[in-house]
Amino acid sequence: MARKRSHRKTMTMRGRIMLLILVFAVLSFLIVGGRLFYLQVINTNFYQSKAAENQTKDMIITPTRGTIYDRNMTELAVSATTQEISVDPSVIRDKGKASAKGSVDAKGKETAATDEQKQAALEEYQGNIATILSENLELDYDEVLEKIQRDASYVRIARRVDADIADTIMQALDDAGLVGVYTTEDSKRYYKYGTFASQVLGFTNDDGEGLYGVELQYNDTLKGVAGRVVKATNALGSDMPYDYEKYVEAQDGNGIVLTLDEGVQHYLEKHLEEVLDSTDAKKGVCGIVMNIKTGEILGMSTKPDFDLNDPRTIPEEYTSLLAELDNLSGDEYQEKYSEILLRLWRNKPINDTYEPGSTFKIFTVSTALEEGVVSRDSSGFVCGGSKVVKDRTINCWKSGGHGSQTLMDTLANSCNVAMMDIASMMGTDMFRKYFEAYGMLEKTGIDLPGEATGIFFDEMGEVDLATASFGQNFQVTPLQELSMVAAVCNDGNLVVPHVVKEIVDTEGNVLQTMETETKRQVISEETSDVMCEFLENVVANGTGQNAYVAGYRVGGKTATSQKQPKSDNSLRIASFIGVAPMDDPEYAVLVMIDEPQTTEKGGGAIAAPVVGRIFEDILPYLGVEAVYSEEETDRQEITVPSLTNKSLEEAKAALEELGLEYQVTGDGDTVTDQLPVGGISIQPSNTVTLYCGEEKSAEKVTVPDVSGMSVEAARAELAANGLYMKQNGIASWRTSGASAAVAQSPAADSEVARGSVVTVAFGNNMTSQE
Repeated sequence: MARKRSHRKTMTMRGRIMLLILVFAVLSFLIVGGRLFYLQVINTNFYQSKAAENQTKDMIITPTRGTIYDRNMTELAVSATTQEISVDPSVIRDKGKASAKGSVDAKGKETAATDEQKQAALEEYQGNIATILSENLELDYDEVLEKIQRDASYVRIARRVDADIADTIMQALDDAGLVGVYTTEDSKRYYKYGTFASQVLGFTNDDGEGLYGVELQYNDTLKGVAGRVVKATNALGSDMPYDYEKYVEAQDGNGIVLTLDEGVQHYLEKHLEEVLDSTDAKKGVCGIVMNIKTGEILGMSTKPDFDLNDPRTIPEEYTSLLAELDNLSGDEYQEKYSEILLRLWRNKPINDTYEPGSTFKIFTVSTALEEGVVSRDSSGFVCGGSKVVKDRTINCWKSGGHGSQTLMDTLANSCNVAMMDIASMMGTDMFRKYFEAYGMLEKTGIDLPGEATGIFFDEMGEVDLATASFGQNFQVTPLQELSMVAAVCNDGNLVVPHVVKEIVDTEGNVLQTMETETKRQVISEETSDVMCEFLENVVANGTGQNAYVAGYRVGGKTATSQKQPKSDNSLRIASFIGVAPMDDPEYAVLVMIDEPQTTEKGGGAIAAPVVGRIFEDILPYLGVEAVYSEEETDRQEITVPSLTNKSLEEAKAALEELGLEYQVTGDGDTVTDQLPVGGISIQPSNTVTLYCGEEKSAEKVTVPDVSGMSVEAARAELAANGLYMKQNGIASWRTSGASAAVAQSPAADSEVARGSVVTVAFGNNMTSQE
């Protein structure tokens, strides 16, 4: 009985053990099965990607960034094909260890390499690769070695490596039996003209992404789509045969055709550089050339500027900027350096705002005309030199006043008192209505990044209205101001300015054309016609006489605006906006000089002549034909023919037919040389020198300083130095004031070839204060 009970107890224990084993087995199965379900079903994507990562090598192919052209398809920014150098540290590690050799035993057999021997071989292998890469790429050896030793399958060593350097590297590695270094196609951005239109074009970062200007605004269009090379690798990390490679071709970026004209931009930058040099403007200068009918920007520039191929370096010629770094070091130096670079990168015409000053009087008069507050023939605008508004006395720029004036005179004289009277008749509501209609409270819509907007009064009182009538105590961007003037002269139509004309593919096929966009008509054609007449009179008889260009009808308006604190007379902005040709207005030019350090600070004295010289260059270039009056015949340029090797009599006859004076040096019968050389254009008041046997001096001459001289004196001074004068700017017969030389190019003290033409601008300093 006891044995039976013992047997039953044993059986019960075994049953319990079996049950526990079964439960444990079931639980283990559920845990393992659940884990497998999690790995293979729920988290399958993760582990598939990890497996692919371990079994494949994925390299990016950089697309070629699209080219940026000017409107005539001149290349401005291009991407050259280069190479990216990368390494696969896992391959280098395996190959390096595999290159280790073991010891040779007594029987002459090589034993397997020890761990120490493998490590030594690896370090030597990595070091050899690092040496070749660092020496050819001019990189730090230790930094390259650190990248080679990383626990990764892809590490970039260098980008934008010239193809010949990459070939040299790969050949050296091959000769040394070293593997694990790869090249893939890359591209390098190159700006053909360096500083040309730098703030408009912008530049890219190290990854080829646009940072500023057109490069940023149209980055998605230009950058293209990256391609890929996916290669299968074996257990050692080595590439599998070609059948296991997948190649996804990169899609190159599309090109951008700008509205900028390389020729117009060249002339604009040339004259801005000259005025920056002559005025030493503390906050720089800027300019815009715009087609007022289409809104196309033909030129836009800010000086000082920077080299697009080296945007993080302050150009050496800007000594005043570099002087700001004197006596600085460490963080202070770096902060100031960065601050200067940001200033150089700013596109002043759209990024900065300013008080426009008297160019805004165009707004005041056009608004009053459109609303019938005044008419073309209105008169009786009396200026005594100041006006009291509420408890404040506000002065005109001419302390003695302008006396009684017609409406046309008020603009020609740039009279502040008359503008206050006209604005008072308009009232604040009408003023604000047209301020908004002319687009002053919104961005112009130009296709460039970082455009600022105007700053205007939240609530406008009598004094605010008075000062705003002549462009003070509010701010707009230079482009907003130019767009307003363009609308006034374009039958009242406010168009959207733009810098991109077309988008093209890699073959030059047009994908998209940017059409002219008109926001609204602000004033009538009739009002526009009257305003064009008034603006032409400003240049003919008013404060804008220094913008006169012989053979062309030019209109415009001067401005000399104040900056805060307004008690500081040195803080002035001189500007001028010109429009031409006034019989059919098409082009507008703005020039702004921010804080000139000269005695003369008026827009009429220092900005108007610059606009005149720009028009003198760009109008013939753009195909606008000059029509000279009888008084302007001495300004017509005549191209000197090539007379070398002709008989003296033939040469004389040719010059006499052209109406050019000449002098003969030497006693020969044949022309052996001449000054100026054939093809040079000169005005008829200059004399051609014919050399007949006598040698022409090959020495360069120093350009004399003719500033302040009369036309006759300047021509004589230049002739005495073997130079010819091209006269532009105001002529003495157009004004009762004395006309004197105010600028010259090349600058005084420059070294030039004998027979060179020096362009001298003449101005009337009687109009210099406004």
